[in-house]
Amino acid sequence: MSSSELAPADISYHSPQDILAHPRFVAARTAFVDAVLALYEGDVFLTRLLLEAARTVIFGVIVSLDAQYDESDRATWPTMGLLKQQMTQFGLASPRRIEDLVARLIHSGFLKSNPAKRDGRVRLLTPTAEMLATDRGWLAAHYLPLHVMFPDPGYPQPIKDDPSFHRAQRLVAMGFLGHGAQILAGNPAMMLFLSRDAGVMILIKLIQMAGARDGHLSELSHEDTGALFGVSRTHVRKILQDAEREGLVALSGRGHRFVELKPVVWQAFDRFVAESMSGHDLLFKIAQRQMNTSAPIGLTMARER
Repeated sequence: MSSSELAPADISYHSPQDILAHPRFVAARTAFVDAVLALYEGDVFLTRLLLEAARTVIFGVIVSLDAQYDESDRATWPTMGLLKQQMTQFGLASPRRIEDLVARLIHSGFLKSNPAKRDGRVRLLTPTAEMLATDRGWLAAHYLPLHVMFPDPGYPQPIKDDPSFHRAQRLVAMGFLGHGAQILAGNPAMMLFLSRDAGVMILIKLIQMAGARDGHLSELSHEDTGALFGVSRTHVRKILQDAEREGLVALSGRGHRFVELKPVVWQAFDRFVAESMSGHDLLFKIAQRQMNTSAPIGLTMARER
């Protein structure tokens, strides 16, 4: 189901096609790449903890479940069972893997598991202040390209780290998890990188390097890149070799240090960025309306019209 099929009838937002055709798209893409690298480059802990598709999605779903939590409505309680249920539509992680990541988030101080006040037998997953701050930083990086492309009136709330907007946006996002799953499933070229530890950061680093040289060929140190993102040089080399087999990159030089990004991977990255921007724009418009009207956040979907 596309964003247009999910959007309320009176919400106007930018489509992926409009975004790709915009004259400032390249500037917006550059801003996004730089912002994501500023968040994670050199932070081995966060990169290893979060930057792989299943981990990223689980992190976001937990925050969204917390945003919708209503103590009086047991169906909204953010339990491990509800998290596993929401994750099935993505097909990214087994129940055991979800449990393992939740345990890591708890051990790392990002998440708490406490007994529910109304039923001590049930444990609720509650993000810590650090987890919420990390998620706000992630959202800011994803709204920055929209802010660059459409600065008037822009997207000040996520850019300025507004906690109220963050909660409203994550609450609205619960109704669009299926669309996020479709974006991932519909872009296998990106999934080759997204499904590996730090894979997407390696690609984003290559995008940044190629853009700075106004070309597609970059010299990449496997060892230095691995150190930046907390993986081995062998892991970096394996990702690039797999990408070459899929026709996404061409490797050359001693030790395959030179990496050429093929047009297909540029197109896949741009489409992925544009689809993500479009979805975030829609969520921004809905969340902003709900905040302005102080109405209960609920969606009248186009399919119900």
